[in-house]
Amino acid sequence: MKISVIADFDTVVGFRLAGVKEGYAVNSPEEALERLREVVKKENVGLVIITERLVDKIRGDVEKLLEKRSFPLLVEIPDKAGPIEKKVDPLKELVRRAVGVDIKIE
Repeated sequence: MKISVIADFDTVVGFRLAGVKEGYAVNSPEEALERLREVVKKENVGLVIITERLVDKIRGDVEKLLEKRSFPLLVEIPDKAGPIEKKVDPLKELVRRAVGVDIKIE
């Protein structure tokens, strides 16, 4: 399975240097959503890496797009500006969706 990256230019270049061949540099959340729609149609993509700031602006559309799909998995990463404060831990949410169980960390 392939990995795809949807992010700003600098992030995409970094992942390409690390060996990820499929990367899409986007300039807006709307462009990111269009690229994500294209990527999820590909059967050989198992993981999509996308920056948090892009997803935050299109979260509703992204959730609708991926709600009935097992693959690809979507992983949000910080962009070059750093992480943003979140109310929901994306890793816990990913596990909850995949396994159906909430993880409680104390």
